[in-house]
This record gives sequence, structure tokens and C-alpha cells, in this order.
Amino acid sequence: MFWGLTPSLDLLEEYESIKGNLPEELNILIIGGSDCRHVLLTEARKYRHAKTKINFYLVDGCVESIARQLLLLNVALQPQEALGLDQKTKIFMELYGNTLVRPSAAKYLFVTASDLVKMVTDYDYLKLNMNFVNIDIKYKERDYLENILKFWCSQDDFNICQCWDNRLRKTLGVRYDSKLGVFDWDLHMRFHAIGGRQVCGHEYKNFRLNGVAFTWLESEVSKPNRSLVCAAFPNGERYAHYGYLGDMVTGPFVSFGLKCEDESFHKSLNGQNSHRATDVTERNLKQVFHEIQNKTEYEHRPTSDMLLGSAMLRQEKLVVDVKAMNVTKKASRKCVELEDTVNFLSLSILDVMKYKDKYRSLFDLVYFGNGYLKYMDRELIKNVSKEGSLIFIEHQIFILSNRDKNLDEFEKEIDDKLEWLKGEKLSFDAHKDCYVKFIVKQK
Repeated sequence: MFWGLTPSLDLLEEYESIKGNLPEELNILIIGGSDCRHVLLTEARKYRHAKTKINFYLVDGCVESIARQLLLLNVALQPQEALGLDQKTKIFMELYGNTLVRPSAAKYLFVTASDLVKMVTDYDYLKLNMNFVNIDIKYKERDYLENILKFWCSQDDFNICQCWDNRLRKTLGVRYDSKLGVFDWDLHMRFHAIGGRQVCGHEYKNFRLNGVAFTWLESEVSKPNRSLVCAAFPNGERYAHYGYLGDMVTGPFVSFGLKCEDESFHKSLNGQNSHRATDVTERNLKQVFHEIQNKTEYEHRPTSDMLLGSAMLRQEKLVVDVKAMNVTKKASRKCVELEDTVNFLSLSILDVMKYKDKYRSLFDLVYFGNGYLKYMDRELIKNVSKEGSLIFIEHQIFILSNRDKNLDEFEKEIDDKLEWLKGEKLSFDAHKDCYVKFIVKQK
């Protein structure tokens, strides 16, 4: 719900490798992407390709995903003078994948959420600060989005550690007392077997125990990450909510933490990785942020905490400090300007797209998250996709509860969905590949 469970894609590279060349304008519909990982990686590597204008249309089933993507885009696109590369990367990683964050990151969330509240209620202010973003959602969803953002910058208590432990007890049941064995089994017998060997045992267990995926030796987390709350709504002068309802098994390692252009990050010795998935994620995000802003090749400078693959970071018990913070509101910083657009749409727009001339043969690439396959129907694809367009469908390979039988069944479900559509399904292995790719030959 809060992060993607497949590696991020450079959609321009994917399109060019299949089609051979890029059009002057590329329209991409992402349904159920969960986060903005594909947008960020595509924008970062855009300078490597022929010049083209990209229009992203993002559709998600919950407003919390829209709020989080606005937050992460705002952090990722802060100019260098407002937020240095190292600081930006760590704040992004904490807000992206940690239930508990440093006090400095919590203060940054408070200030940014206050700005976002003004942006979603005043579109002129939104265009002033994030000129590439359009929010075209229903009024009730806009009100709900405002409530979520106001909770992020409120002083209400939010004990996310208790929320996490309550759900952990409920999901594990009688296995709760032997939870470390459960975590070890899931990691070595499932996660590592499907391509997640970069994830080290200590960081995975730390995530499963308390939801803190990314850690550094010089930092201490103590404040709740309020952006991971679900269903926040006013209750008198305070807010009621459902706590944390996101993923508790796979973690946020898959999006940026499994593969790296620098092969030295994949080295291991006697079964111990020289670098954690945390280190790979940090290195990849630094490259993404550098390339977006500078449009030049990134040269990585190793830091002192890189060789922690075999280190044991023990955190027996984390205490969350939910007391109010004294935060000084700083002037907002305008994000780095993009030539492209990012359009946030309501899920209900899919029913409208089936018949509206506005969307007829508009999209060059349509992406479906693995939980949104039910929205892939004949009328939608027939109306919105161009002839020769691409369809990407996210596979469920990194849902660790799935077994080979489940993956084969999901592939069959995809084939049934594509059966009526004339085209070409590219080579796909249900036990190795993360995406099903299809070329629409005739609608």
C-alpha cells in the first residue's frame, strides 16, 4: 500500500527497447503504482534518451497513496540549496520506509505537510511550488486528502510501534512467540530465492519486528512517521485513524535496493553481503536525485558506513516519543521545475475513460499494479490505448506468501485478461520476471 513491491523502471528505456524509438510526446497511464518510483527513475534517466515530453497519469485506489506521492515528489525535487544530497536521500528513505524517523525528519515532515495542505487547497500555490503537478480528483477525495495532510502536521498522539505490534500479533497468531524463526524462514527460503539476496538478515528482521527498514550507525529514530497512517478523519478537535495497515512482510527494499549499476555493491563473501539493501537504496537514490537536478552522470563517493553487510545492528526495544514538537515554520522552497507533467486522478476515472473522447487512443504505455488487474477490461484498453502501445502488468513475485502455484495461477489470470486483445506477449517467466509486457497490435 505504501511502497511498490517490484523494482523501479525507467519507462523510457523500456519503451525504446521494445519499440525502437521515442515519440515527441509520451503519455503514460500508471494504475496502482503505489508510489512514484517509476516517475522518479524515468525523470532521472531522461537525459540519456532522445528529447520527448512525458505526461504521467497516476491512478491509485486510496487517497493515502496520493498524499504520500506528493510528499515524496516534494522531497525528491527540492533544490540543492534547500536540501543537500545526503540529507535529502536519508529523509526520503526514512519517510518512504520507516515507521520511526529521526526528530529532524519528523520536523521536516511537519513543515512539508503544512505546505502540502496549502497546495491541495490552493491550486495557484500548488503551481507556484510544484508546477508539474495536477490534482484532478473528486471533491470528497480532496477533503479527505486535506484531512490526511492535516493529521501529518497535527500534535495528536500516534504510537505506531503499538499499531505495528498489534498487527504483528494478529497476523502471526500462535507463531508470534517464535517470530524470529518465521522471519528467518521468509527471508532465506522465499525472499532470497526470488532475487532478494541483497537484503541482509539483520535489516529484514529489524523491519519485521518494528517496521524500521533503513538504519545508519550515526542516527537514532524516535519519532513516529505520521505519513504511514491510514484513514485519518476529524474527531472533534483531534483526529481518529486506523493506524498502520500497509505491508509488513516484504518491506520497502525492492523498489531501489536490489540492483545497482555499480557492480561492487553486489559483492558478497562467505554468504555475507558487503553492502546492505539500505546501502544500495541510498546509492541509487543519490544517483536519481543528482541526475534529475543536474542531468549529468552521477559519480558516487563512498562514505564511511558502506561496509555494514555483516554488522549486527541490534535494537531490542524501540520507544516511540509521541510528544508534541516545537517546530518553526520555514518558508517553502519551490521544487525543481520539470518539463513533464504528473497528473493525479481518481480511481473512478477509469469508468469514464472507457467512453470519453478525451482519452481515446491517448496512452502509449498502460501500467497495471498487481492488485488492480480487475480494472483491466476490454472497453478500457480498447478506448485509451493506441495501436502499438505497450501494456505492463506488475507480477506478484515479491509477495512472499505466494508460492510457485500461486504465481502460475496469477500468470494464467493475466493471460485470460489478455486473451481477447490481439497482440504479442513478450517472453515471460512467472518464477523470475517482475513484469508481464504486452504489445497491442490491433485493438
